[in-house]
Amino acid sequence: MTSNAREKILFYILITVVLILFMTPIYLIVVSSLKPSALMFSRPPTFIFTPTLQHYYDLFTMRPFHLQILNSLIVALGSTAFSLVVGSLAAYAISRIKSRWINDVSFWILSMRMFPPIAVVVPYYIIFKSIGLLDTPLALIIVYSTFNIPLTVWLMKGFFDEVPEALEEAAQVDGHGVIATFWYVTLPLTAPGLAVAAVFCFIFSWNEFLFALMLTGSKAQTVTIAVMSFWSSDAVQWGRIMAGSFVVLIPGVIFVLTCQRWLVKGLTMGSVKG
Repeated sequence: MTSNAREKILFYILITVVLILFMTPIYLIVVSSLKPSALMFSRPPTFIFTPTLQHYYDLFTMRPFHLQILNSLIVALGSTAFSLVVGSLAAYAISRIKSRWINDVSFWILSMRMFPPIAVVVPYYIIFKSIGLLDTPLALIIVYSTFNIPLTVWLMKGFFDEVPEALEEAAQVDGHGVIATFWYVTLPLTAPGLAVAAVFCFIFSWNEFLFALMLTGSKAQTVTIAVMSFWSSDAVQWGRIMAGSFVVLIPGVIFVLTCQRWLVKGLTMGSVKG
C-alpha cells in the first residue's frame, strides 16, 4: 500500500470519527423526540420502536411555542441586522482612519465583548425596568447588539483592510461620494465578511440564555427559555425538551445554509484567517 493510499484512508477515518462525534448528539435528540415516553429510559435502550409525534403536538398545542419562536426570530434577526449596520460602519472607519489612537479605540471596542454577561445583567435589568423596556424584544436586541457589534467590528476590519484604497479613490474620481463608494464598491467586496459576522451574531442571539431568562417574562420569552421550562422540580418532560431542541436547531441551520455561498469564502479571508 502506497503512502498516498494510507494517508487517504487515515483522512477518511478521521472524517468519520469527527462526523460521529458531531452527529451523535443530533441523532439522540431526533430519536428521543420521536420515542414514546414509556421507552425514553428503558433498559436496555430501545432502538426499534414506532415513532410518535406526540411530543411535537404537545409542544405546539399546550403552550404558545410558536410565539416564542417568533420572539427569538425577531430578536436574533433584529440584533444581527443592527450589529451589521453599525459594526460595518465602525469597522470601515477604523480601517481607513490613520491615527495613533485608533488601536486604542479598537481595543476598547473589543473589551466590550470581554464583559462576562453575569456581571452586567443586573444593571441592564434595572435600566430596562426604569424605562419600561423590561420583557420586550427591544431590550434583548439592545443587549445582544452590545456584544455583537464589537465582534462585527473586529471581523469586518480585517476584510476592509484587504480592500485596496486605490479602488475607492478611483470611484471618487468618477464622481462618487464617500457613502456611495462605501455602498457600491467597498461593501460588495466584503460580502463574505458580512456573511461570517451575520452567522456569528445570529447564532449568539438565537442561543443566548442568561439575558433572556433575566430580562423577559411571559410576553417576550424566547425559545431557549421555553425549552428549559419543561425542566422543573416536579418533573422533567424529556420528550418535549428533545422535540423543542430539534425545532430550535432548524432556524440556525437554515440561516447558515442561506449564507453558505459567502461563508466558505469568508472563513478563509480577513481576520478569521488569522
